[in-house]
Amino acid sequence: MTLLDRAVKFLLPREAGFFDLLERGAACARDSGAAMLALCEAKAGSDREEKLKVLRDIEHAADAVIHETYDALNRTFVTPLDRSDIYALSTQLEEIVDLNHATAMQLIVHAMEDVPEGSIPLARLIAESTREVAEAVVLLRTLRRLDEVQQHTRHMSKLEHDGDEIFRNRVGELFRTQKNAVQLIQHKEFLEGLERTLDACDHVGTALKTIVIKNA
Repeated sequence: MTLLDRAVKFLLPREAGFFDLLERGAACARDSGAAMLALCEAKAGSDREEKLKVLRDIEHAADAVIHETYDALNRTFVTPLDRSDIYALSTQLEEIVDLNHATAMQLIVHAMEDVPEGSIPLARLIAESTREVAEAVVLLRTLRRLDEVQQHTRHMSKLEHDGDEIFRNRVGELFRTQKNAVQLIQHKEFLEGLERTLDACDHVGTALKTIVIKNA
């Protein structure tokens, strides 16, 4: 960022409410990660139904946040971060929630009696990564702790790599041992949903890195 760019950003009035929206979106992602872990750890069917309802409610809340964000972008002339970066980050935050909800809904759509082996370790990584996401987004508000944001993004990337290893090993084991073709497909798709959610967390990390580079 040039000296002139810094001066312009300092002198012009800015809409700080975008940080509130981003933090709300990140909180939805974090809550969704915790709810997905609780769903995978649940034993009884009734308990899973309650966790599904929680995920559905969080998904509705995230939808409201993204609509508010897009509307604010359309109405605001000067934003505290580049308009494209706010759009990218808010969209990726919602994607985490959407993927968690869609993956959880497979239990209903596919009438699955249980989550496949490997789901809990992946869900733990999702819960941890979404906590990193929420903590990193809060640090954006002053743009003075960007080195700490970078630390969180590096951790997100490590968690995504750890998840890839769990996913590959578990899917390989499925193809070696699962004789029921229907269950093989069901379990593979559920694990893929969890793995895609971890990827989405890493994509948030990429969006945050872009913001750090532009505002360093």
